Amino acid sequence: MKKFRFQLDTLLELRKRKEEKIKLHLAEKNRQVMEAQIEINRIHDELKELQSSEKHRRGTNESITMLRYSVSYRFKLREDLLKAGQKMEDLRAEAVKVRKTLVTATKDRRAIEIVKERRLQEWKKENRTKEQGFIDDVSQQGFIRKTRSNKS
Repeated sequence: MKKFRFQLDTLLELRKRKEEKIKLHLAEKNRQVMEAQIEINRIHDELKELQSSEKHRRGTNESITMLRYSVSYRFKLREDLLKAGQKMEDLRAEAVKVRKTLVTATKDRRAIEIVKERRLQEWKKENRTKEQGFIDDVSQQGFIRKTRSNKS
């Protein structure tokens, strides 16, 4: 009985490697999204801290220059927050694209695996048929020998 060989094994391996590369790329995008979220949280916390400190400072008489600096710093923080939010949205959009690519690559790999499974089932069925035929021949020959030896 010959061993099962699937002719498309190399193609299957290539598709698996491609899928793994896409998974790594998706993980990198997700890491970047998380970093962007951390940056947004940091800026947001800094903005809250500035606003609470400004409430306290404004209770005391403060110079106009310090007030102008705090207002410009607050605007800078808000601008940074908007930029970080936009960056995060862009990264999420890229992650969605990579996820769609991963779905396609997984479908391609799975299609080859299904073909392999079907061919393996066909191979097993053929081998069972051949084995059964061989067993039947051996049994038939044994029966014939027994019947001939009983007649003698």
